[in-house]
Amino acid sequence: MIRRTRSLALTSLPSMHIYASMGEARLGDISDPQLIRALRALADPTRFRMVQEIAAAGELSCGAVAERFDVSQPTISHHLKILMDAGLLVQRTEGKHHFTSVDRALVATIVAILPTRLGSPPVKKRGR
Repeated sequence: MIRRTRSLALTSLPSMHIYASMGEARLGDISDPQLIRALRALADPTRFRMVQEIAAAGELSCGAVAERFDVSQPTISHHLKILMDAGLLVQRTEGKHHFTSVDRALVATIVAILPTRLGSPPVKKRGR
């Protein structure tokens, strides 16, 4: 007897993730410090490229990420940790292997809230 299982997205399996997804939050639920942390993580060119590579592949093992960059393994691990701490990446473990993917829901949320968070600053009144 062959048992068929459904394919589930990473964010539906919180018990397999090292870091909880911030992407499931509603637009107003992301605080300014959380937003700033994610934007700072993406501001580094190497980390930005890592997110691009992982997103293009869908999911990569840590070793596969390291193969795509000309930096040491500890540096790769450092960058991945910053991206995961910011909530931009999620990681699942299968045996001894760790697989990383982009939290697309969080990225979409950031893209959606930036225009409202960067709206017009309060108007300063001139004293006369």
